[in-house]
Amino acid sequence: MSSMTDDFIRSRSANRRTPRALVTLLLATLALILAGCLPSDDGFDGSVDEPTTTPVATAPAEGLGLSITSASVEDGHPVVEFTLLDDTGVPITDLDNASFTFAKLAPRSRYGVGYDWVNYITRERQVNPTGWAHAVSDNNPDGAPMFGNAIQGAVENSNNGTLENLGNGEYRYTFSLDVTNAERTITGDNLENLWRCVDDGSHSGHAFSDDLETDVRCTWADGTTLPRGVRIEGSGDTLTYTVDYNPDWTHRVGMQLGGGLPATNAWFDFIPATGETPMHGVDATRDIISLESCNTCHDGTLAKHGGNRVEPQYCVTCHNPGSVDPVSGRSVDFKQMVHKIHRGGTLPSVQAGVPYFIRNNDFSNLRFPQAVHENQTVAPAGNYVSHGVDRAGEPLGRTYSYGIDNCVKCHMGQDTHDELVLLAGGEDRLARQQLAVVTPDGDNWHEGSARTVEVCASCHDNVYWYDDSKDDERLPALMAQRFGASTAGYRGDWRSGHRAGFTGDEWRGGMSFGAHHEGQSLFDTNNECGSCHNNVDGPDTENIGLRGIAQPRNFPFPHVNMNRAHLSFTRAAIRQDQLTIEFGSEGAALDREQGTIRFRLRVRDDGQNTFLRHDDNARFQLGFVIGWREQNASGLISADYTQSTHPNWPGRTEDVGCNEACWSDDGNDTSLIINEASNGYYEVTYTLSAEAAANLPEHGVGTVAVQNQVVPLDELGDVESVWDDGRTPLVNALHRTTEFAIGNAVAEPRRKVVDVEETCRSCHIRFAKHGGNRRNSPELCVLCHNPSNTDISAGTQPFITFGRLGNLGIYDRKFEESKDFKRMIHHVHRAQMGGDGIQLRDNVFGGPLDRDTPAGAWDPQGPWDGEAHFPGSVGNCNTCHVEDSYQLPLQAGVIGSSIRTFDWDNANFTNAGTGQFGADNNVTDIHQHERFSPIASVCTSCHTDEAWLRDHILQRGGSVTATLDNPDPMQEGCANCHGPGGEADISRVHDVRPR
Repeated sequence: MSSMTDDFIRSRSANRRTPRALVTLLLATLALILAGCLPSDDGFDGSVDEPTTTPVATAPAEGLGLSITSASVEDGHPVVEFTLLDDTGVPITDLDNASFTFAKLAPRSRYGVGYDWVNYITRERQVNPTGWAHAVSDNNPDGAPMFGNAIQGAVENSNNGTLENLGNGEYRYTFSLDVTNAERTITGDNLENLWRCVDDGSHSGHAFSDDLETDVRCTWADGTTLPRGVRIEGSGDTLTYTVDYNPDWTHRVGMQLGGGLPATNAWFDFIPATGETPMHGVDATRDIISLESCNTCHDGTLAKHGGNRVEPQYCVTCHNPGSVDPVSGRSVDFKQMVHKIHRGGTLPSVQAGVPYFIRNNDFSNLRFPQAVHENQTVAPAGNYVSHGVDRAGEPLGRTYSYGIDNCVKCHMGQDTHDELVLLAGGEDRLARQQLAVVTPDGDNWHEGSARTVEVCASCHDNVYWYDDSKDDERLPALMAQRFGASTAGYRGDWRSGHRAGFTGDEWRGGMSFGAHHEGQSLFDTNNECGSCHNNVDGPDTENIGLRGIAQPRNFPFPHVNMNRAHLSFTRAAIRQDQLTIEFGSEGAALDREQGTIRFRLRVRDDGQNTFLRHDDNARFQLGFVIGWREQNASGLISADYTQSTHPNWPGRTEDVGCNEACWSDDGNDTSLIINEASNGYYEVTYTLSAEAAANLPEHGVGTVAVQNQVVPLDELGDVESVWDDGRTPLVNALHRTTEFAIGNAVAEPRRKVVDVEETCRSCHIRFAKHGGNRRNSPELCVLCHNPSNTDISAGTQPFITFGRLGNLGIYDRKFEESKDFKRMIHHVHRAQMGGDGIQLRDNVFGGPLDRDTPAGAWDPQGPWDGEAHFPGSVGNCNTCHVEDSYQLPLQAGVIGSSIRTFDWDNANFTNAGTGQFGADNNVTDIHQHERFSPIASVCTSCHTDEAWLRDHILQRGGSVTATLDNPDPMQEGCANCHGPGGEADISRVHDVRPR
């Protein structure tokens, strides 16, 4: 069992627990005796998994002025000149070590469109014959690699060539590489299956390269086609890989600094034959993504291979079609690898039973964080064709995209940007989406003249695309055999042919899977993806992102325009920002005598310049959540919510539902009355339930929050066909809140800690949990996810069998876990840092393998493998927090998270395993809860080592015996060291940087 803070407190047997009074006395004594800070004591549990762990502080240092000023090729050797300045602009004159690389941008060899980088400098990647953990399967118990060796792009160190110091921070480097003799011979197991070459290469011309004629076309086993001017020869377990020198093509010299200098990369593109810099639109270029776009999620942590490689433009000089991982057999071509990593667990191949991993890194459990909601599959819509089969031979189900089809999050060109600006209604409105910065070639993903099947196949890997590629693509069949996926397909794997999948009740053509036709042959007659999937001339702003709109077709099957299919998520996100839920400026009002709450509400649609009315131009399914923060005896309003209105659910809010019929009927005729008012408003009156009315404090501040949906009905048709085909999220306004006074308190909003548009959106453009009813509003989330709420609150399968309700959790061996937002969100986001994780009911984030078998047929995970990977630096508090809300001291009135909602040592177990269990033990009496002190609630969510809790937090005033009436019994002294200016100031010991 891994070390974990809550285990130390909660999972000990009852007869070994120290009485609370004694604990309090001992802690008070220790607090007086011990003092001082331990800035080197980080409190992590020490079981960090090196290959997959997100580092706390790995951002490359900024400030070095590294600039390549010229490049050329002299007698076959590249020569580069560069300048190096420090962060104040002073020349650095003592550089004695750097690394360099050299690549060309070659025309693709399979069809007459597009270009790929390929490196002249290579290495062999020989690997151990066994012991690769992610390659282990029933059919490969020793973990043998797919291939014993492979070719990969590489760099050369300045020690290999000649580095000249020209003075004043100027340098010249002459490569040892001879581009006229760039070849490498390797040997290794199974290499005969790694490659194949044929003499039917490229078409006669590319956009920027004429008269290419026919040449050899070589392909790796996964179907990755090498570009022109690259050839492979050999037999058996030996191959020779050769890169020809083509001086008329675009070339890139790249370099990296490291060692004692901050990690810095630079690159320079030129055409050796002329010495000129290639021009976008005139010469072949491939400037697609910007590190600035990556850093909206990754926050400067992309520093790989020893931390010295940070820029995508540098990465692609090695990560291109010329490089293969021998362990998995897959290409590490940047466009394929990055798409697959980001799609992770929703890859069709992963769904079919084949993991996606590169060497020691398994990405099969990752999920793109643009959309966060429950795991679900969706039914086919319209004439959708399903491709591929699972292990049981059933067609692979469609999965929600989770935003992976929001292509413009990572790359966007000027044309798409301009269309989205028009759609959003202005540059400032589009900026709210935090999309990619514009790059010259950022629209390659949807332009038919640049897109390649390898890119499409990187996400759609349940499809094969060519009639003549069966001998080229050997890897899928090898992987299907190794990992137990279906081998029943036409090519001995799980995939089906392009446009030859499953529709309705049978495989297209009425044939069984494996016997159906190959599908249309692509590119054998100069066809391009765009001839079907970009079949719209000129701008398509009106229809951009609309899957449900018909488009021209030349064949009897429907075509999907790329800008419609892969911007539907984007359009929905832009459209929802045009909707604004507004409460009346007077807020809400409580009539305690009548037990009612009244408020005004309207929804403005800036896209249509109107207010929305139910059954007129919109469908309303808006409901409400009501909670409050009580005022204590000294007049202080709690900074956290304190309501508890459900007998089995500590911290539960008052929930008010109102579906379409309810809105059409002006309420539910009992507790909810809705009337139309002037200026687009509705007047709402709600009568509190008896439980809620009885739970109201004498004085405090109440909150009304909107939940559920309001969806505009536009002139383009029915909302489900226009805005949502089952994968695209419904357009839905951001949820809002308003306050009301209770007793003599002043109605002021709760403290602001994060901001959904400013911070959350850097990764999550849509957040929709609990059936999608609570969306994009932390201010709504914290009403329920308050300090008194734990996962003791459900009484149905599978939660009972997973633990809770009288049983120890099968994952974490705890009776209950806090769902307090401040604790839960920190723990979820840092879960993969250490060896422990968090179990919330049946959901698991991070952590070790804690059991060997599933709990039952309904168990979705079996062994504990619910990994959570934070893509940035978990130590950079500014990633999520606003207005320095992470700083100490905390705002007055913050409440600690509940550890135990009742006395488990003397619990009533009569109805254990049912919802009645909570009522039997009076869990809604939040004054009886045993809690962390406020600061300890947050710190222990990341710093989970029990020894650190015992020796650091508890010795400095932290507590595990706090209550609502005595929230900080030992007087936490954390701010003395960790506050602003302290010896261990949070902003110094964490990786705190500007966003």
